[in-house]
Amino acid sequence: MSIWVSDNYTRAAIGGTGAIKSGGNYAASLRAQAEAIDHGCNQVVFLDAVERRDVEELGGMNVFFVFDDGSLLTPPLGTILPGITRDSIIALERDAGTRVLEEAYTIAQWRADAASGRLKEAFACGTAAVISPIGKVCSTTGDFLISGGAAGPVAMGLRKQLVDIQYGRTNDPHNWIRKVL
Repeated sequence: MSIWVSDNYTRAAIGGTGAIKSGGNYAASLRAQAEAIDHGCNQVVFLDAVERRDVEELGGMNVFFVFDDGSLLTPPLGTILPGITRDSIIALERDAGTRVLEEAYTIAQWRADAASGRLKEAFACGTAAVISPIGKVCSTTGDFLISGGAAGPVAMGLRKQLVDIQYGRTNDPHNWIRKVL
């Protein structure tokens, strides 16, 4: 998927309702999503509302970065939605012994890490999409690809693992799936 970095809009700010799942939060992202579509992108990614440099989340999904040392990074909670799929990925990866960081990551770092090859993958996650690999990032300051724009093995492996848990095809290590009577 390709994403547009919004320079004009923010989704949430400190002291606001960004960490709450509400219709108003999704509605607030619609204009920025339309801007992304106007630029030929599938989704919008928002930067922090104060400095407009830290990557926060997509219009309706959290975001993860996979590095060449095998670690994962996702933006910290605060103004972003504490997504269930985000929490599930963190749990599964930590179970597997992967170092998962929850810390700020700037758009400049993202661009530099993609160019240097340090960043191997980026993906978005959410209830509806499960996991969507990010191949191209577009912005007013230029576009860049992540690993040539192809879906990576970490994102696709996690997607398969989550879907297999949802459908009962593999072990559910956290007892997430419960039979409803």
